[in-house]
Amino acid sequence: MKIKYCGPLLFILALSFPSLMWAAADQAPRGQTDITFIVAGKTANFRQSAAGKVSALNYHFFAEIFVQHNGVVKQAALFTPGNLTQAIAFTDSGYALELHGGRYPGEQELEHHYPDGNYIFRYQTPSIGRMEQTIALTNSISDSSRLPDAPHIFLSQDNKQVLPHLIRADLPLQVTWSQFKQGNEDPLGIVNDLVFVIMGDCHGERRSHSGRPFENMPYLDYAATQFIIPAQQLLPENAYQLSVEHAIIDTTIANGVPGFATFATTTFLDIMTLGSATQADSCPQILRNFDAGQTDLRQLDSRQRQ
Repeated sequence: MKIKYCGPLLFILALSFPSLMWAAADQAPRGQTDITFIVAGKTANFRQSAAGKVSALNYHFFAEIFVQHNGVVKQAALFTPGNLTQAIAFTDSGYALELHGGRYPGEQELEHHYPDGNYIFRYQTPSIGRMEQTIALTNSISDSSRLPDAPHIFLSQDNKQVLPHLIRADLPLQVTWSQFKQGNEDPLGIVNDLVFVIMGDCHGERRSHSGRPFENMPYLDYAATQFIIPAQQLLPENAYQLSVEHAIIDTTIANGVPGFATFATTTFLDIMTLGSATQADSCPQILRNFDAGQTDLRQLDSRQRQ
């Protein structure tokens, strides 16, 4: 759920494309004015090739504290089940406080380093004071994983399927995906299981985002089937990075702060627009990843062996 917001464009999309299955826009519960929500989760990252093959990249643990507009969060730290005495500090990324564990070649290695159990967020805010909030990660159900199946991404323009390297920059891009089979409604009615669609440019800057909960803007839940990227966000002769994430969400609320335990799977796909651009605007290859989830551990191992 590593999700930088993209402003009023989402509201324009909701008006322009009413067929989009948006989840209801909402705001963080009242009673505190500093935190939007906190989240701890385990993720699987995959890459989809131009030919449509989906292969694993890495498995990862993360925790985040999303801060409200003008909100203040101090002394943020996390305690893990493996070490309840040593606090791990969060880092300010500019739009959230973040903490990232290592990246592992398989889910078993991830579980070894970040096992099931209580992950305790400690923080201080003006509207709440000092707080310890627990997120319970329970990944194993009958000895099977709760990580969703990797989404398969499909692209269309002008109601016709299009290949990733043949995107027209003068048309909206319709992004659809394979069914979120594990997705479901939240029995507590806080937030359903979620879908995130993000597009970054060749420089690693996020250009389009499908939205997140409690920001008073539209976002996508498990029942959504598509997301439209406007033509205005596409330049000719440019490479872009697209991702679709399916996220299972276990919800709680403490002192007005929503807490999410998530088990998520993301698929990344590089796309390329047709046409000609000026030398300054042309960018035909990815220069920087917008998300470290794209790290391919197989390539790293190959380089280390050389």
